[in-house]
Amino acid sequence: MIRTPQKPSLGYLCQYWSVDCATCKDRIIKMAVEGYFFTPLVLLIIPKECHDEFFIKFNFFHAACFKLALSKVLGYGIVIGSSMIKIPQIIKVAAAGSVVGLSLMSFLTELVATTVTSAYSMQKSFPFSTWGESFFLSLQTSLLVVMYFHYNRRSSMAAVFLAVYAVCIYGLLSKYMSLILLTQLFSLNVPLMAISKVLQIVANFRHGHTGQLSFIMVFLLFIGAIARIFTTVQETGDTIMLATYSMTTILNGIMLAQVLFYWNVKVNVDHTKKSN
Repeated sequence: MIRTPQKPSLGYLCQYWSVDCATCKDRIIKMAVEGYFFTPLVLLIIPKECHDEFFIKFNFFHAACFKLALSKVLGYGIVIGSSMIKIPQIIKVAAAGSVVGLSLMSFLTELVATTVTSAYSMQKSFPFSTWGESFFLSLQTSLLVVMYFHYNRRSSMAAVFLAVYAVCIYGLLSKYMSLILLTQLFSLNVPLMAISKVLQIVANFRHGHTGQLSFIMVFLLFIGAIARIFTTVQETGDTIMLATYSMTTILNGIMLAQVLFYWNVKVNVDHTKKSN
C-alpha cells in the first residue's frame, strides 16, 4: 500500500533541530507574531495571511500562498537581474568602440515600450516586482542609444535624444496624463516590442553575424520573459502584459538561436568603423 506523503509537522521540525517541541513552538510563533528579524523581510514578499500560513500554522504547502511566494521571488529576481542585464552589452560596445551589428531602431522601439510599461504600471499601482525590470531596461537602453550616436560620431544627436526623452518621461508621469490614454499607449507595446526584436533579427540575418550583440544579455532576456509570463498570470492578470511577454519570449528565443548559429563568425570592426 502506497502512503501519501505527509507535510512536515512542527514536532518533526523540532526533532530535526534537536530542540524541545514546546520551546521550539513558542519561540517560532513568538518570532512570527511579534515580528522578529525575518518578519519585515518576509512581508515585503508575501501578505500577512501567507506569512501566518507559513510561519504560524506551518502550512508550507498552501497552494495559493506557495504560488504567490514563488511569483514574488521570481519577480524580484528578474528585477534585480534586469538592473545589470544590459551591462555585458554596454561593456562589449565600449570595449570594441563600435556598435556594429546593432539596430538603432530596435533600441528606440524597445525604449518606448519599456518606458510606457513603467508609466502604465505606476498608474495602475502594480507591485514593483511585476514591472521593475522595465525601469532598469529603460535606463540601460537609453545609455545604449547615447553610445550608438557617440560611436557613429553624432554626439549632437545624443544630446537631442536625451532632451526629447526627458520631456517624454515628464509627460507620461504628469498628472495630466489620463489612464485611458496611457492604456491606449500601452496597448501598442505588443507591436512595438515585436518591431524592436524583428528589426534586430533582420539585421542579424542581413549582416550574416550578430556583431556586438551579447549572448549573456540575450539569454537573460529570454529566461526573464519566460518567468514574466508566470508572474503576470499570478499577480496582475493583465492581458496586454501577458501578450507582450509571450511574444518577446518567442522573439528572444529566435535571437538566442542566431547568436549561437553565428557564434564563430568573425566581424571586421575596423572596416565597419571606416565605412561609417
